[in-house]
Amino acid sequence: MGRGRPRKTDPEEVLDTAMKVFWNKGFEGTSMSDLVCATGMAKPGLYACFGDKESLYKKSLTRYYENLGTPLLDDFKNSKDPLPIALRRFFEAVARSMLDTNCPSGCFVVNSLVEGTSQHPELEALGKEYDQKRRDAFVKKFEDAQKNGELPPNIDARAFGEFFSAQSLTLGVLGRTDACKNKLFSFIDVAMTALPSRV
Repeated sequence: MGRGRPRKTDPEEVLDTAMKVFWNKGFEGTSMSDLVCATGMAKPGLYACFGDKESLYKKSLTRYYENLGTPLLDDFKNSKDPLPIALRRFFEAVARSMLDTNCPSGCFVVNSLVEGTSQHPELEALGKEYDQKRRDAFVKKFEDAQKNGELPPNIDARAFGEFFSAQSLTLGVLGRTDACKNKLFSFIDVAMTALPSRV
């Protein structure tokens, strides 16, 4: 018996393509026809490989977080550089990703949060889970910096961690509005002035 017809498209490439469609249009704004058109896979093939639209969205958002979000957070959390350097590097990396013309505008996780309650509860929960991981990473970094003497002992390190975590989210929103490089980097300059000094 002859071999079956070979798959024309690499599933990893298909997932990357689907990720960009969801990233750009959101869950509600994306139809299966959009995904078929973008990936080149027939609808039955997409269902067979990835499940329904909701399952494909989950896989896409997870791929985005693991491939783009996690490396940035890991570098920030594990950096041995002084907090101001590590923080600015994180913000500037986010800003550069917002300016990447090969990707949709904004941050996929932020876009997912904005879409929020219009999504299925499981999809909304997934976006919130990834957002919480970012917030937790910032809080821990600031609390560790305070323990290491980089921040004044009398400030609320958790509150500052939450504040600066929110600034990274704001960068994602600005990216969605197609903000230019000067606007993004000026925002970073102003945000950095809120970082407490040990002196």
